Formats: sequence, C-alpha cells, structure tokens
Amino acid sequence: MGESQARIPILVKIAGIGEASGELNRLTAPLTVGDILKILPINGRTVPSQGCVSILLGLKRGTEKSVTQVEAGTIAYWPRTGSLCIYPEAAKTYGPVNKIGRLTNGLEIIKNLKSGSRIIIVAV
Repeated sequence: MGESQARIPILVKIAGIGEASGELNRLTAPLTVGDILKILPINGRTVPSQGCVSILLGLKRGTEKSVTQVEAGTIAYWPRTGSLCIYPEAAKTYGPVNKIGRLTNGLEIIKNLKSGSRIIIVAV
C-alpha cells in the first residue's frame, strides 16, 4: 500500500467554531480505519472528558495495535465505548485505544469544546 493510499485526508468541522484538518492512517489500525471510512461522514455531538473529546460512533471493534499514551492531535478509536477520541494534548489514556490518525492543523478548536457541540468529520 502506497503512502497516498494509506493516509486519508479529513476535515473536522465544529458548528459555529471552525475547522481543523488531519488524516486517518490505515497503517496504524487498518481494520478500524476501514470500518470508520465506511461510516463517513460522521455527524455527532462532542463529549469532552479529561484529556480528550469523544464522539459516540456506535461502532463495535476490538483493540488493534492499541496504545495507552498519545501525542497532542492524536485521533483514536476507544473500543470500550465505541467512540472516536481526539486528544488536544499529550495524554495517558483511560484504557487501550486504537490510534487511527492525527489532526495536522487547527487543533486549538478542540481544546475548549463544550459538551454537545455539533461535530462533522468528512474525508476530503
């Protein structure tokens, strides 16, 4: 799989706040990323918690190349809750997460989100 096929550009839109861009990376968790690509665009509400902002997906997938430490900007799938998590800063996760991508631009819009903010994630 070539680099261009492995990295899928995405746009994260927060209603009334702004946009961030990033990428999903098939090499970090290919089955999880494949399942998430099938349900794009994601249109949901944010649930901020300590260290991350999560979006319930209703997706059931187990751990895949899981990690418990993430860098700022990491996008991960949390199997325990079936949620997509975006980490605005480096963190130790509550449990194993499948790292699936990262935000490359606009991370600051994620840092102070309130619960229930409308979020849309699309492939570009």
